[in-house]
Amino acid sequence: MATELISLGILFVCAIIGGIIANRFKQPAVFGLLLVGALIGPGTLNLVKDQSMIGIMADFGAILILFIIGLEFDVSKLIKLGARSILIGLLKFAIVLFLGYEVTLLLGFSAKIALFLGVILSFSSTVVVVKILQQKEMFARKEVPLLIAVLIIEDVLAVFALTFFSGIKDASSGLLNVFEHIVFSLAILIFAYLVTMKILGYVVGVIIKNNSDESVLIFLSLAMGALFSYFAIYLGLTPSAGAFLAGSLIASLPNAKDYGRAIHPYALIFTSIFFISMGTLVDFSIIRENAFLIFALIAIVLISRFIAIGFLTYLLANFKDEQPFFSSIAMISVGEFSLLIAKESQKFNLGIDLVTITASIIFLTALLTSLGLSYSENLHSSLNSRMPVRARLKLERLSSYMRKFFDQMEIENFFTNKLKKESKAAFMLLALALFASLISRRVSIELGQRNNSLFLYGFYVLSAMMMIYIGNLVYKKFRDIHHTLSSILTHVDASRNLQKCRSILNNLLLTLLLFFSAMLFPFAIFMFNLNAIANLVPFIFAIAAFYYMKRLIMLIDGSSHYTPSYNASLAISKF
Repeated sequence: MATELISLGILFVCAIIGGIIANRFKQPAVFGLLLVGALIGPGTLNLVKDQSMIGIMADFGAILILFIIGLEFDVSKLIKLGARSILIGLLKFAIVLFLGYEVTLLLGFSAKIALFLGVILSFSSTVVVVKILQQKEMFARKEVPLLIAVLIIEDVLAVFALTFFSGIKDASSGLLNVFEHIVFSLAILIFAYLVTMKILGYVVGVIIKNNSDESVLIFLSLAMGALFSYFAIYLGLTPSAGAFLAGSLIASLPNAKDYGRAIHPYALIFTSIFFISMGTLVDFSIIRENAFLIFALIAIVLISRFIAIGFLTYLLANFKDEQPFFSSIAMISVGEFSLLIAKESQKFNLGIDLVTITASIIFLTALLTSLGLSYSENLHSSLNSRMPVRARLKLERLSSYMRKFFDQMEIENFFTNKLKKESKAAFMLLALALFASLISRRVSIELGQRNNSLFLYGFYVLSAMMMIYIGNLVYKKFRDIHHTLSSILTHVDASRNLQKCRSILNNLLLTLLLFFSAMLFPFAIFMFNLNAIANLVPFIFAIAAFYYMKRLIMLIDGSSHYTPSYNASLAISKF
């Protein structure tokens, strides 16, 4: 017991030292905490020797940091983010994942390691980005609201990634069974979240009425986090998912600001516990052995951020001049979710210390973000002058058109309100179709085990009829969405009629569908354990995506070379 208490005391004292170091060099606290943690860990000075205690503190810190992130995430915020930021967040995740995956494969690593590294590089650090922008007095810049929205989208994606890896770590019972388990467990957890949201306000009101002490708010918040974390573990999911939802529940309360203010003093303690505990897991010998890999991954981060943030904000948000470069540099830092995913990789016995590698990347990318923001204007001047004029003009026309399209999407009018209702209904129908198929599968297995062929074939017929009916409803709803989007496009450019707008929309949807299929295909390789030849499939999808993107640009430009004699997007145009 004495050893554990001494180790815990050392962690807290060194957390203070790490904060002082970071503040001295005007860096985020993460910088100092990881550095000091690495120095006191078993791999260096060995001041903290109790490995089990370190593991417990890291797990505890992970749950608490997810809870704190959840406190900043109200579901209503996600709804208000808009299609532009959601699409940029999704595309950024997909692009960085794919580039990280492919380059890691080229370096000779396995597909599993490549996927983990691709996912690890995909997430920027909310903590680091906000802190650096505040320190440099750049938080008031016009680009920041969109960047914060993208970070929120990334947080949601990270929770799903953690849930995916935690649920699929034991696929011995079959991939379909694992998928079924994840879906039903998530559904139960989300159902509990929705039910609790309905009654929590009343319960909190009663508690506050009888005891208005601020400590009640703190203990109520932490109790909710512990309850949902335990429930997630019970369902076979990562406790971090439950902690995130618990924080989101607290954020949805009318007096959420009071809870945030009450728990804010403890937020620094919680995040410090996590980062310094993860720092103690760093082994400097691993960094020396994988120095080339680490620098290659940092190069991927730099290149992918300029593609996924710089280009996308230019194309979809109409960022001009130095804005795309500033946004790219601001999002360079790899974040806290990456450490959580690296920690999750330890359960797969990959034969490589991804925690140490990830901690190194976080440390270096935080430093690059801080230094690079001061030189974004110079970078813009040197790179912008080298872009061919013809290519720049085409991109500017496409950017202008996409900006007008998303501006129309964000205006409150008849068509956008109709689109929201149709999208919500389509999502509910898709969820119904998924659960109906999984339940039908489960029932058919039960009937098959009872050797009752008559009932089994009868159930097959009824299931097929039900799925056809639901599928028809989904088809009609997506057809309505397609028509509404085409109508919105007619307001972007009055010179184009509804039929031309449908052609533009068809090519845009096909481009996005093929692009996401290409970028996210590594997940399919991981899940189905496909052989090396399967790595060619994403490139086939990517080539097809660029083909339709070229057609899209020609349609927007109104090029006379475009001849719609054969439209490969007939399947979509039928909508």
